[in-house]
Amino acid sequence: MWKYIIKRVLLMFFVIFGATFLTFLMMYLAPGDPGLLIAQSRYGTDLTPEQVQWVVETECLDAPFYIQYLKWLEHILFLDFGRSLVTGKSVSDEISARLPATLLLAITSLTISLIISIPLGIYSAKRSGTWKDRAVQTFVLVAKSIPSFYLGPIFILIFSVWLGLLPSYGFSTLSGLILPSLTLALGMCAITTRLLRSSILEVMSQEYVVAARAKGFDEEYIMRKHILKNSLLPLITFAGLQMGYLLGGAVVVETVFSWPGIGKLLADSISLKDFPMIQGCALVIVALFCMVNLVVDILYAYLDPRVRYDAD
Repeated sequence: MWKYIIKRVLLMFFVIFGATFLTFLMMYLAPGDPGLLIAQSRYGTDLTPEQVQWVVETECLDAPFYIQYLKWLEHILFLDFGRSLVTGKSVSDEISARLPATLLLAITSLTISLIISIPLGIYSAKRSGTWKDRAVQTFVLVAKSIPSFYLGPIFILIFSVWLGLLPSYGFSTLSGLILPSLTLALGMCAITTRLLRSSILEVMSQEYVVAARAKGFDEEYIMRKHILKNSLLPLITFAGLQMGYLLGGAVVVETVFSWPGIGKLLADSISLKDFPMIQGCALVIVALFCMVNLVVDILYAYLDPRVRYDAD
């Protein structure tokens, strides 16, 4: 098991290192004069050519690509992402201030999704082929077909504008968490419900389940003891990937609801061409995604030893 964990940790660092290179390369190739942008952020728009040239020399912007990359990487190792071109504040401080809001939104959305999808998936699988199963499948299809950028405004229209029950934006109260969480959770629970239903149906046809029935065990006991444990393995993997996606910002939902998370920070930074902030947000998102996947892989290997044996 430890050998498997060490391999996965090394692979994670390799992926993060690759992400630093791609992130820097994209910003390096992006249109615009970084020297001019940095000078404008420091001294305003009324600039002299000497001021711009001074910034270019002090920031090594005229150096070859690999020199700039290594210099940036050196700062990254000490969690120094530089300063925002727009606000002038430390990128690390800005991200640290936004990250809790994204974590809260992601965890809440995932929890709501699992609370809805697990009982729904079990209910649908146990009544496979009936009208109740088809009703669940119809709900799943509708929920999966509605994109979050469309569902979010619909929720705002119904619950904020017409009914006046919930706030449409912001993070001032816990009630502001409900609509963005539901918007994210609904799409996820549709997929997890279908995934769990398929997994349960597959396990239900296995020989050991048939044998348990032949021995006269109670159906609830068989479901709890033999079916659910094996059926949840694909769900764990999917939930982990979804958590990575959610931590990545859920940029659209955070923008629709003006949620002060790292996804909205990234969207705003892209529109303002705030290169250091874009680099910092992208790198933090990748690192979080990799760490969540590492935890999922280890958990999966713990539950199913065949995974780590295959890796060896």
